Formats: sequence, C-alpha cells, structure tokens
Amino acid sequence: MSMEAYLNASLDHGNSSMFPPDDYGLAFSLRITILYILMYVPLWVCIVVGNLMVILAFVYNKELRRVQNYLLISLAVTDLLTGIFSMPASLLVRLTISPLVCSASTRINFFMPSLTFCGSSIYHLLFIAIDRCSSLTYPLKYPRLVTSRRMVRVISLLWIYNVWFALIPLYIPNPAGEDRWLCYANENYNNELDVIYILIASFLPIYFLFMMILYAIMLYIAFKHIRTRREMTYQASPLRTRYGARGRMRGIVTMAIVVDAFGICWLPTSFKFFYETYAPTTKENLITVQTITEYLSFTNTMVNPLIYGYFNCQFRIGFKMVLKRWSCGRKWGRCNRDDEENAYSTEVTNLASSVSAESANEQSSERRVSSANSRSL
Repeated sequence: MSMEAYLNASLDHGNSSMFPPDDYGLAFSLRITILYILMYVPLWVCIVVGNLMVILAFVYNKELRRVQNYLLISLAVTDLLTGIFSMPASLLVRLTISPLVCSASTRINFFMPSLTFCGSSIYHLLFIAIDRCSSLTYPLKYPRLVTSRRMVRVISLLWIYNVWFALIPLYIPNPAGEDRWLCYANENYNNELDVIYILIASFLPIYFLFMMILYAIMLYIAFKHIRTRREMTYQASPLRTRYGARGRMRGIVTMAIVVDAFGICWLPTSFKFFYETYAPTTKENLITVQTITEYLSFTNTMVNPLIYGYFNCQFRIGFKMVLKRWSCGRKWGRCNRDDEENAYSTEVTNLASSVSAESANEQSSERRVSSANSRSL
C-alpha cells in the first residue's frame, strides 16, 4: 500500500477503530530515506565513539576517578545509550510504516528510550551545573559535602526518576481504542498525554534559565578571583598573573559553550511540543519541524563529550592511553601494563616540563625586572 493510501485511510477513519491492512513499507521515497540515513549515521558514529572514549578514559586513567567526574561519566553513559537505543528507534518510527510502528498501542514504546535517556541527559547537565557552582561558591565545604557515596546516591536517584517518568505514558488509557492508526494522522489523540508533553515543553526553558543563573554566578566568581589574584600577585609575578587569568578565561569560555549548546539543542524541542499540540499545520511542515528538533537534541549528546571531556587535560591524557592501548592490542597483541604506565608517565612528564619551563621563564623575567629596577635606583 502506498503512502497516499495509508494517509487517506488514516484521515478518513481517524475517529474510528478501522485499521489499515497489515502491510509494510517506507514512509518516504527511497531518495529521502537515504538522505535521512546519511544524516543520522555520521552523528550516530560520533555519539558512540566520543562517549565510549570518555568512559574508557575514566577506566584506564586513575587520575580521573574523582567525585567531580562521576556525573560526567554518568552523562557519557546516558549519551551512549541515547545513540545505541534512542536514535535507531526514532529513525525507525520516522522512516517505516508497519502495524507495530503505527498502532496507538505500540507506537509509544518507540519513544520511551528518548524519554528516558534524553531526559536523563538534561538532568545530568543541570546537576553538573549545580555541582560546579557549589565547588566555586563553597570551596572549603565542598569536599565534606560532596562525597563519593552521596554522589552515587544522587546519580542513582536521577536514573530511577527518569525511568519512572518514561513509564508514565504506558499507564495512561487510550481513549481512541487499541487499533487507532497514527501514521500521518493527527497524533494528539490523548489529552492526558498532551499534558505530559506540555509539561516537558514548559520545563525546558525553565531548566535553561536556571542553568544561565548558575553559570552567571560562576562567571561572577571567576572574574572576582581573576581581579583579586591580579591585584595580589601582579607586583610579584606579572607572567604568573597572566597565565592564571588565561586559565580562568578558558573556564569562562567553557561555561559559555555549555549554556549556548544547551539552548541551541534543546529549546527548539520545547517549541516542537507546543507546535504539535496547538498549531494548525500541514503534514510536511510537521515532519520538517520534528526532524530538525530531534536532530538537534541528538546533536547535544555528541557535543557533551567534546565540552566536558576534550577540554579537560586529564581526559586528553586518558584518550591517548585508550588509543595507545587499542593500537597495541591490534598490532602487537595485548599491551603490557608497563607500557601503559610509561605512556602515562610520559604525558605527566611532558606536562611537568612545560610547567617548569613556564616557571623558569617567570623567574628569569623577574630577575630582569629586579635588575632593571636596581639599575634605575
């Protein structure tokens, strides 16, 4: 049966229990289907590889096994599961027509991975912002307040809450009957389900505003530290002040990227829920809006390891250890533990040598400044 026949059957019998014949096919032409696949496959590879690298770096690099990185690793696991389960399920719903995909009783099951893992990713980003703000606001109390056991409890509660929230649509009764055909019809058949979507759409801007407030507080504290440090140490070491300010500015840039990425990737999803529920639209416009917003939300799971992992020096060392271990295992058999320790010690030695070179430059510049001052006197 063609797409037009399915559409006509769905529109003509939208309020009845009549179900189109059991048939299978593509929702779009072969060219559009291939275009979808070419768009999603590179993104899927980047999501899986990037987040898997973050997890393996945490496993291989002992320096990363700190309480501050627990949320980052849980976020990487969430994003990895998003790429493995949520993206294929969303692509299957978008590209195929079948009784399993189009039935009102089974279609919601394909959206459960997105509700679980994408929602978990949002809450992880929010709690990472709270954790970073707490560490800057209360630097002395933070080690006593945020312990390993408490962080594990918080992460466990996050996962339990998101799984529970994703299961809510399964317990909402279907007033249209079990045999309602939803492909290319108006899917807003359940007012109680629409309430959940509107709640999600309303909370996303609130989360974004709350994250902006947290990162604004962190920016204020960072600039305050830069100004205080500059006033205290400029006379003693101008270069050290410059390097310290440069490190603080890198943190500020990272904060700005975090907020911008969250807003760009998730605020259109809030618009999509309102658009689907209230806006009168055509089928083509609805599919276009859904595709763009879903792709942006999945893009955020690719950006997260770049922001929180690749900008961290210890994570970069862990990535190199993972690549060296993989190359050793592929070419020469299993890597020896001594080789891994030598690789890690080499990276640490390089960092230490760069720091010592900077300190030597600072000392020489200080001697030149002091000699110049003595000559002028």
